[in-house]
Amino acid sequence: MVARLSLPWRWFFSLAAALAVLLFVVRLSLNWALPPFLIAQIRDGLQREAFAARFFLRQELTQPQPDTARLQTLAWELGRNTGVRVTFIAGDGAVLAESEKTFEGMKAMENHLGRPEVQDALRNGVGSSMRHSDTTDVDHLYFAATVPSSTAPSNVVAFVRVALPLHQVSQTVSHVQHVATVATVTVGAMAVPLLFWLARRTSKPILEMRDVAARVARGDFSHRAPANTDNELGELAGALNDMSAQLDARLRELNAEKAELTAVLSSMTEGVLAMDAAGKIRLANEALRQQLDIGEEAIGKSALEVFRNVALQEIVAEAVQTGRVADRDLTFLSPVERMFEVNAARLQSRGGAPAGIVVLFHDITRLKRLENVRKEFVANVSHELRTPLSIIKGYVETLLDPQPPEPEMTRQFLQTVQRHSQRLETLIGDLLTVSALESQQARLQLEPVSLRTVAETAAEEMARQAREKNMTITVGIPAEFPRPRADAQRLHQVFFNLLDNAVKYVQAGGQISISARLADGEIEVQVSDNGPGIAAEHLSRIFERFYRVDKARSREVGGTGLGLSIVKHIVQAHGGRVWAESELGKGSRFYFTLPQA
Repeated sequence: MVARLSLPWRWFFSLAAALAVLLFVVRLSLNWALPPFLIAQIRDGLQREAFAARFFLRQELTQPQPDTARLQTLAWELGRNTGVRVTFIAGDGAVLAESEKTFEGMKAMENHLGRPEVQDALRNGVGSSMRHSDTTDVDHLYFAATVPSSTAPSNVVAFVRVALPLHQVSQTVSHVQHVATVATVTVGAMAVPLLFWLARRTSKPILEMRDVAARVARGDFSHRAPANTDNELGELAGALNDMSAQLDARLRELNAEKAELTAVLSSMTEGVLAMDAAGKIRLANEALRQQLDIGEEAIGKSALEVFRNVALQEIVAEAVQTGRVADRDLTFLSPVERMFEVNAARLQSRGGAPAGIVVLFHDITRLKRLENVRKEFVANVSHELRTPLSIIKGYVETLLDPQPPEPEMTRQFLQTVQRHSQRLETLIGDLLTVSALESQQARLQLEPVSLRTVAETAAEEMARQAREKNMTITVGIPAEFPRPRADAQRLHQVFFNLLDNAVKYVQAGGQISISARLADGEIEVQVSDNGPGIAAEHLSRIFERFYRVDKARSREVGGTGLGLSIVKHIVQAHGGRVWAESELGKGSRFYFTLPQA
């Protein structure tokens, strides 16, 4: 492929071609116009020579007997002095004298009355013609003039003809062409560097403006085109600089607005999705990307392709068609189940045409879960309270019967009422504890606490229940173990609830152990047992209020379902974490952490 010429070279070759065409036209015009001009000039000269020769011939013809020798001598003299061929012709066409012939040669010359120039002169007084001369064997330009009679001017007594060989015209034209050729070559040689300089000088500001425009296209607004001329190029450079400055200012504003918008969208906890008028995704903020696990590959696709949610597509279509905000609660199953309150609004351009759609995703998963927890809590509390209250009410009604039961049975009834009253008291106490911890109304009395001492105290309190089931409780925390800053009473409650939970559910003859270690700057406490274990599907929920793995078993052993929930809230109030590990048939391990002092 032929390399593309740069602008200076294109301009140079264009100017050089224009100059070559101009010189060619001048040369062509010279070749076309010079010969006719020279011939016309020669004809005028021949006319003057013919009129002068006519004057002398007329004087000779006034003699009574014209002397042929004298006429020949006159022709010779005129031819020698003027440099032209002079011919004297009688009125009947006979040659009287010839400047280029001798007497003998002249006698052989034919009659000249039929010559074109003679015939032209016979009609008009003067005449001319160009033709090849048989006498001299050379092309000549002939001019003839009549010599009228002195007594009767209308009568032609003779003709004077002068002629000039045309090889002089050819020589003159060749000389002029030679001079013109030399001048053309000289002008061309002198013009080439001038044209190159002119092409460079003219194209330089254009090339600089091209470079500036290319930089602007790449986003570089630091360069300016030279605008130091008063012509159109200077005005164009000034306009280009103004455009560059305005684009720079606009882009800075747009970048600032984009940065602000990005900051706002990034700081939003709600997911934001922006789509164009065709329904293709143009933007998704970081919150939405994390919530629904979408990446850059979503850009340019439709909402249905990315989210696989028909209801979301319906909301978008409704917003586009009605022009009003469309909202609905939607559930997304991937990557994890989440519920969103989705609002879609149509954007309009200045002309009123749809310009895009903005969809806002408000994550209400936690609210829905809390609502469900609240419903479950109310249901569980109602259920937990209803059972002992129903029993107490039934026994009290029996005791208030007009025919009361026997004293021994009455005593049993009262003991049952007392037992369920205590259960209600424990349940209400636990509910109050959970409520205080959740509302952060319970203030912790933080101080360095010995984990071994607190754990041993809780183990001693559970010793009687453990002996009844032939269990052993082992505290494996060293006395010199680092002391955390904690509320001793609340920490005792954590150990007591964990041990109480273990004693209730571990079979007779089981073993319970308490240990602690330092891990990643925290104190990690473990309460483990060799009981029946907990299925994996229950581990994530056992710290919820009223959640029971085996509800019948839980009520049988007298649990309220709030012990582990209280443990979780107390540990979290101390800034720690709580979790459990277990396998069916291999026991359970409950962990909680506390910050080091």
